[in-house]
Amino acid sequence: MSATRRISRFLGWIGIGCIAFSWVVVLVPKHYADLGGVLDRIGPLGMVIALGTVALPTIAAIRGSKRWLAVTAAGVITLGVLIGIALD
Repeated sequence: MSATRRISRFLGWIGIGCIAFSWVVVLVPKHYADLGGVLDRIGPLGMVIALGTVALPTIAAIRGSKRWLAVTAAGVITLGVLIGIALD
């Protein structure tokens, strides 16, 4: 496996981690897990995580397997949900 494919896969998996973290923050009720401390430490970098849900899987889809397009679609949906929550 070439080095560029490994790097693109690595970036794609980081994007999946960003997607999973975003959904945990949205779906886990506050009384089960207090994520306030984590979210306070992230602060303004929350937008970087939100953009990472789309950008990193897209890089993986362009440079690697086309299966990453499904992950990119999940990232776009996640970004839309996060924007909807932020505007609400």
